[in-house]
Amino acid sequence: MIKLNIKKTDKDGITSIQFITIRKKSDLLLLLMTFDFYGVTEVFYKDKTSKTIQDILTNKIWDMNVGSSIEHSDYTFSIRGKSPYHNTDHGKQMYGS
Repeated sequence: MIKLNIKKTDKDGITSIQFITIRKKSDLLLLLMTFDFYGVTEVFYKDKTSKTIQDILTNKIWDMNVGSSIEHSDYTFSIRGKSPYHNTDHGKQMYGS
């Protein structure tokens, strides 16, 4: 589980901030699919595979440390907190396991 801050600055310079708690990586991907990103929207690799910018951002955001941020388009994503159980189902895994 991660606690995410999302800051968006529009054309008029008005900034809005959302505070969101996301339990699963797939939920983060679904959230990013609702945003309007500009520029590169899909990256193609030499092995003929491709990833959307939402897939790339999902992986980068999910793996970020608390206090770090990443920017894309008019959005800044920063991690406010992470649960030690963020990669488990219902907290089954414990420290050191």
